[in-house]
Amino acid sequence: MSRFISSNELWDKVCQSVGFPNHPRGKTNITITQDYGTMNINHYSTGFGIRYTSITGLFKDDTIVENNNCFDINFLCFNSGNNIYMEDTIKNKQVKWDSGICMNGELFTGHKCNSIYPKNKPIQLHHISFDKKLFQEVIQNNENFRNTKQIYKGDYIDVNFNNHININQKILLTDLIQTLNLNGGKLQEIYLESKLLELVYTSLNSIETQGYNDILQLSQKDIECLHKAKNLLLENIQNPPSLKELAYKSAINEFKLKKGFKQVFGTTVYGMLHEYRLDFAKNLLVKNDISIQEAAGIVGYNSMGHFSKIFKEKYGMLPKEIRK
Repeated sequence: MSRFISSNELWDKVCQSVGFPNHPRGKTNITITQDYGTMNINHYSTGFGIRYTSITGLFKDDTIVENNNCFDINFLCFNSGNNIYMEDTIKNKQVKWDSGICMNGELFTGHKCNSIYPKNKPIQLHHISFDKKLFQEVIQNNENFRNTKQIYKGDYIDVNFNNHININQKILLTDLIQTLNLNGGKLQEIYLESKLLELVYTSLNSIETQGYNDILQLSQKDIECLHKAKNLLLENIQNPPSLKELAYKSAINEFKLKKGFKQVFGTTVYGMLHEYRLDFAKNLLVKNDISIQEAAGIVGYNSMGHFSKIFKEKYGMLPKEIRK
């Protein structure tokens, strides 16, 4: 039989402790140890309408946690732990939230739900909430939001598929957790906020327009093959392999290579190659006594005109200006 934890036992008290949603700029760390298990909640508020909360924990039994929402907010949520379920108690419907998925949506005052957690399965959730007016200003020119695929619509909640958590988001989430657990001063707070805003920017600009059910299911072996493909690609920037050759050498089919690469790394195969080439060339020009033509050749560009054009598009200046 599942253990039931009411909203006033847990989340109402947590929200009160962190002053959600109107907490001034700063961070709060809360550790909860009860007979049902443990939870660590790290919260940071920018003070201007964006808040980040990381939730880690472990329940000793199958557990149902009630939540009664009292705020109107937009959100981004990342599940980097185990699969969980959200049950809309008003409509009596469940939504499965797989591990490795980011969702965005909108919560309204009056939403009531239960989160269902299996026993002895680590919880790792990241929640970013936005004041509604600020969120609308942020996304007003974002074309991807017009094509966002809806997963669930309730009376007081809308949930959309954002994307499969990519490698850039994973790095930023790790940075946020590590920084939140340190006791630093203002400089650390600035760093923390910069990483939070970078995560927001990255996530809102990587919304995938395919549906949640269109996510490619990758095995651990598939992921290892994709990392092998990445290494092979970046080891051969002067003469990169074709997609067909890269798939063969990485022991993965071409379809999984193309779709899985974007899913895991947040960019296409040749998108990554393009970024890596330009970064490599920039470092050569900054650190070495080397001509622009030599730098372009080392990273695989034969046309100086094309190299200069795409270099300026990325960095806002020509290669010769970087050298100066």
